Amino acid sequence: MASEHTEFDISSDLNAPFVSFHISDGTRENREDSMTAIEPLTENPAQSANERPEDSIYAVQPGKTSDYSSQEFPNQPSQNTPSQPHVAQNNVASGDVPALSVFDSLSVPAVLGDPDTTHQTVDDSSVSDRSKDTDVALVSISPYDDYHKVLKLRPYQEEIVKRSLAGENDIILLPTGTGKTYVAIKVIIQHLNNHRHDKPKVIFFVPTAELATQQLEKIKDYLPLAWSEKAMKIIGESNIPAERVKELVKGEEFAVLVVTPQIINNYFQMSSSASITDFTLLVFDEFHHAKKDHPYNELIKRCLLSGSDAAVKIPQLLGLTATIGIGDADTERKAVEYIIGMCAKFGLQQPPSDSKEVYAASQANVDEEYIRVSCAREDSVSRFLQDKIMAVLEKRISLRLTSQKFKEHGKSIGSILFPSDRHNQMYEHFVVSLSTSVTQFHAEVGLKEDVTYCMVALEHLRMYYKALELVNLLHCKHGVKYIESETSMWPIYRSIDEIWSLFIDNKEELERLQVEEDAERENYKITSLRQQLEQLFAKQARSKVIIFVQMRVVAQYMAELLCDLNPIFRAKEFTSTGPSAEVGGMNPQERFDALQGFEGNRYNILVATSVLEEGIDIQACNMVVRYMYVKDMIAKIQSRGRARKVGAILLTILDDKLKEQERTNDVKEKFMYDALQEVRDMSPEVFSKEIYRHSLLMKTSDDEDEPWSTPEDPGEAVRVCCQLCNASLGLLADVRVFMEKHHPVLDASISDRVTVHRKPPKTMYDGITSVGFLLCSNRSQSENKNPCGARVGVLTQLTKDYKFAMWSIRGIVVSSDAFTMQPSNYKSIKELYIIKPLYIEDIDEAGQQFQFRAR
Repeated sequence: MASEHTEFDISSDLNAPFVSFHISDGTRENREDSMTAIEPLTENPAQSANERPEDSIYAVQPGKTSDYSSQEFPNQPSQNTPSQPHVAQNNVASGDVPALSVFDSLSVPAVLGDPDTTHQTVDDSSVSDRSKDTDVALVSISPYDDYHKVLKLRPYQEEIVKRSLAGENDIILLPTGTGKTYVAIKVIIQHLNNHRHDKPKVIFFVPTAELATQQLEKIKDYLPLAWSEKAMKIIGESNIPAERVKELVKGEEFAVLVVTPQIINNYFQMSSSASITDFTLLVFDEFHHAKKDHPYNELIKRCLLSGSDAAVKIPQLLGLTATIGIGDADTERKAVEYIIGMCAKFGLQQPPSDSKEVYAASQANVDEEYIRVSCAREDSVSRFLQDKIMAVLEKRISLRLTSQKFKEHGKSIGSILFPSDRHNQMYEHFVVSLSTSVTQFHAEVGLKEDVTYCMVALEHLRMYYKALELVNLLHCKHGVKYIESETSMWPIYRSIDEIWSLFIDNKEELERLQVEEDAERENYKITSLRQQLEQLFAKQARSKVIIFVQMRVVAQYMAELLCDLNPIFRAKEFTSTGPSAEVGGMNPQERFDALQGFEGNRYNILVATSVLEEGIDIQACNMVVRYMYVKDMIAKIQSRGRARKVGAILLTILDDKLKEQERTNDVKEKFMYDALQEVRDMSPEVFSKEIYRHSLLMKTSDDEDEPWSTPEDPGEAVRVCCQLCNASLGLLADVRVFMEKHHPVLDASISDRVTVHRKPPKTMYDGITSVGFLLCSNRSQSENKNPCGARVGVLTQLTKDYKFAMWSIRGIVVSSDAFTMQPSNYKSIKELYIIKPLYIEDIDEAGQQFQFRAR
């Protein structure tokens, strides 16, 4: 019930709600103590209890009634047990005192953690029973006025939400952990109640599935009961049939949908009656993604184009982000242009709503520290890999590609000079680029054997490059372990004897050097990290740490290594799904379990890739480490936002090259804040003119995205071929497009040309499950007549009844008698050739005829 806070005289009411409070290890406990209340101890005595930060220390004050009764545990059953005083175990006496929140000592309102919330739980049965014995008038409560929890925003949140509550489009800029979601929920509640009789439809967009689950839980907690029952999420992993998605989006069954953006883009593709007017409020979480080819941009373009028609009422738009970014701008003037462009996407009447005070407070308490290390470690394993294997392969590739045979076919690539620094990412880029160039020669008679040889050798070089990275970042054993894992998993590495034997002949010496190197000296980078962590945990045993790294395999190996280095380190990796069999990939459930373990006490260190930089709500950390990993300005700001404890540290371990990138990030961050201030200082007239100018530019630039030619029917002339050996795998005409981004193959004979590498089922997205990899089974190009073994696709469970093959864009080429094309994505194929759609209604018929049947 939406009413003012009710105080309970617990001493006379044994059915009083539970009291929830925070203790020092970040967990929550329930107390049934009728004589106990919890009050925050802060450095600011004037700070009221209703403004306590989430991470404050709490002490027990006997004889008082708590102002936070039943906040976190609505509708808990009554406990008819005698009241006994209970003292919170916050370990203050032992000296293990948890840090105060970053905002406890500031005059700025406390901003980290949840907003103030109160609610009153009504037990219908107990009220009815009491009414028999007393003259109490029972009041009927409307479900539109009854809440699980009543949302009470903090003063700075109330100020920043005013324009959105007035129905204006807005972009809200608030740092990580300052309650952007609660501001949005406030807008949603008012919007639903204002449009109660107008069939409101609110779409809350989130970039990831984990964030969808998290945001839905918060939204349902604070919505009135009538609306809470009408809120649900739809994500790719929901496994909801396309027709049902259409019903949920179009119908009145649900008023609030938390979705990943491609769900709504698919809705527009599958329904001819779909219109932007089907929605009344669109909320874009992590709005800074709304650029280039991101699905957010496609949705916003629909609003812009629909808004050109005065008769069309487009929905209210709300963007949420910690940093609006400046794109590729390298001057303050260009940064202003970028920010105005982002504002124009929503047609803002005023600059974005933000709070300079809150931003200043969020950054004031984070110390940034740097540890400078050498670019590449000097070790015997790296030298051996480069001198005895990589250099040999590079020479063989160069000799074959510049041979007389290639010149006679008029296909010479020219001089080939591999980068000398094999630790630099430019080396990997060169290898990938050369591989793409070599692919075009597959169709040439007389060159296939050399082309196949070079393709396999280049795959080996990519593998060795990653092994060098692991040796440089971790221990030598991790580089050797990676090579052994990859070569045992994928037949392609063993497909050509001369290349495979180069590794086998040197394997024993490589392993001997690895054992010696790891025994004699530890990697200085790891030593530095270990020392920093040990110092942190020595000062505060209950610290929480996030370490950001660049690759999934590094995250997995580092988590294992830290657990071995010190028993106090309880580390767990946290990575995206990625290619299903790639080392380190995690599915959504595994990521959820890792977060749960981190929120509790199972893990105190998360080793994460960029998937954890933004969005996902995670408890404040004492230290955030960027381990040889410096991305762009937005990534730095997002990482810093994870360090929210007082005295928290943002530690960066980096070399000279990364230091230059970090300087660039710092300059761009200053550009962004200066540009934001310039936009704020614009007069209403100037701002309005700038928005109008950018709106015209966006509307007229759509034509530039149209293809220059009309796609053709591929017929039987265009084939899909293995990128490695150029063997024909099937016809492009047999490929279909399902839900805009999936491409099942309708060809019952495909199993004659591929073999299946089985693996545990793994959900990809849209509920489609990957059950195995498809490997090219062509033997004609192999010296030892082994199958080619290149990964060319994935076997998917498209529905519960049918399996379909799907080609992997990185494993195929599209070929005809006239040319060979190495596609970068399916979009580039669709610009040339028509790919027919596969509708949900046609799957049964297609499955009966064309589903994959293993031979």
